[in-house]
Amino acid sequence: MRIPRVSICIPTYCQVDYLKETLRSVQAQEFDDYELIISDDTADDTVEKLVGSFGFDDRLRYFHNPVALGSPENWNAAVRKAQGNYIKLLHHDDRFSHPGALGAFVRLLDDNIEADFAFSASSAENVIDGCIHYQCPSKKQVIELGITPEKLFFKNIIGAPSATIYRNGLGIEYDRVLQWLVDVDFYIRFLKYNPLLIYSDEVLIVTATNAMHQITERCKNNVSIEMFEYIYIYQKIAQKISENIDVQYVWFRLFEKYQIYSQADLQQQGDRFFIEEKILQSFFESYRLVRLKRTPYRIYARLPETLKSIIRFFYYKVMPS
Repeated sequence: MRIPRVSICIPTYCQVDYLKETLRSVQAQEFDDYELIISDDTADDTVEKLVGSFGFDDRLRYFHNPVALGSPENWNAAVRKAQGNYIKLLHHDDRFSHPGALGAFVRLLDDNIEADFAFSASSAENVIDGCIHYQCPSKKQVIELGITPEKLFFKNIIGAPSATIYRNGLGIEYDRVLQWLVDVDFYIRFLKYNPLLIYSDEVLIVTATNAMHQITERCKNNVSIEMFEYIYIYQKIAQKISENIDVQYVWFRLFEKYQIYSQADLQQQGDRFFIEEKILQSFFESYRLVRLKRTPYRIYARLPETLKSIIRFFYYKVMPS
C-alpha cells in the first residue's frame, strides 16, 4: 500500500458550515499527495454527507465514532489512524490560507530532516466583529522556545494546532485530561523530545475565534478548568521555570481574576486541585510579591484626578530622566 506524504487529520463535531470552508480549502491545495482523515463525533450523518459530497475519492478515510470521544481524544483518534509521513491536524473551523499552504507545510519538514515539528504564522478571524489578529512570533521568541519550550506556559507563541505539522510515529498524544491548555502541554512535551523546531513567517492557516461552539469559548472564564490546567501543567514543568519571574505574574493574574487569596479559596474550587505543599506555598508567595509591587499603582488609581495631575507633573517634569 502506498504511503501518502501527509495525513490531514480533521476531528469533527457538527458545525458543517465551518467544515464546508475547511474542506474547500483542502480541495484547493496544489499539493495532492495526502490522505484526508475525518474522525466524526457528530450523532447524525450531516458531516458524513457533507464530506462525501466533495469527491475526495480514495484519499478520504471517514470514521464515525459511535460514542462521542470529545476534545482532545477525537484529535488523538484521527491521528492514530494516520498513515502519512507527516501529521497535519486541521480543526473543522480552520482552513488553509491559500492553495500553496499545504505544500509549504510539507517543505518545512522535507527541507529540515533533523526537525520533527514545524509551525507557521496564522491569522485569527473574529466571527463576531470581523477583526483579524496575526500570530507571528519574533525570531528571538522562536529561538528561546527551542532552548526552553516550557516558556509556552507564559504565552503560546505557536498558536492553534492547525498551524503545526509534525512527523508521524513518535507516539506523543494530546493529554485527555486537558481542554484549555491541551495544545500548550502537547507542544512542550513534543519539543522536549526534539527541541529543533522550524518556523515559517508566512501565514498558512486561518483560524476562527469567538465562535460559540468552540471549546475555548466554553472554557474561558471557567475557574475550575483554567486554574486546574495551569496547576496541572505547572507541576509537570516547575523544575524548569519556578525561578522565572514570569511565574509570579501567571499566578497573580489568575488569583486576581478569580479572587483566590488563600489556600482555602483554592480548595473550594473542587477536589481536582491536588497540589504539593511546597508548590502551593510558592503560588501564594508569588502572588504576594506581585501584589506588593503593584500597590503604589493601586493607591494612585484611587486618587482624585487633581492629585493624579500633580503626581504626573512631578514624575515627568521634576524627576531626573
